[in-house]
Amino acid sequence: MLSKIKAYTTEILDPFTKLLCSAGVKPNYVTFLGLITGFTASYFIATSHFTLGAILILLSGFMDMLDGALARNCGKVTAFGGFLDSVFDRYVDIAVFAALGYCTKRWLVAILAMSGALLVSYTRARAEHIIDRCDVGIAERSERLLIIVAGLLSGYVWQAVAVVAVLSHLTAIHRVVYTNARLKKIKKRRL
Repeated sequence: MLSKIKAYTTEILDPFTKLLCSAGVKPNYVTFLGLITGFTASYFIATSHFTLGAILILLSGFMDMLDGALARNCGKVTAFGGFLDSVFDRYVDIAVFAALGYCTKRWLVAILAMSGALLVSYTRARAEHIIDRCDVGIAERSERLLIIVAGLLSGYVWQAVAVVAVLSHLTAIHRVVYTNARLKKIKKRRL
């Protein structure tokens, strides 16, 4: 859902990205910094420093947004950059859910949330090999991270993880159904 505002964030971040670009900052540097920030957030979550963990998740998410905007605004979009960004996002997701499982001791809920998060990404990647876009669903990465941040800040940590578990699996299923429907329409057009 929040991915639909990508064009607006690119525009809003334009002055900042131009400054970074003129300073020689490459998008992949920002991607790497987002990875380190996400791992650091995981450490603080695992040690029950939830407020600091939440702040660092938001900072990591900002860097995830910034690297793409920097690439687009400075003409440095590369296939490898997009690939690296996706891989690092998955590493951060796994680290965050592992930390949430560790601190809450609700391993099953954390595993369900992590598997759902990975399936949301996987279903999109596979679908976009056979259809043009598959960004449907209510729990893309930004939404999942915001739910986790809300849980960390409110003290309802494992409940937020449970919400992510349910919504991410619903999103993955939605993408399967959507892809199937799109493929059926394509097949009908060819007949």
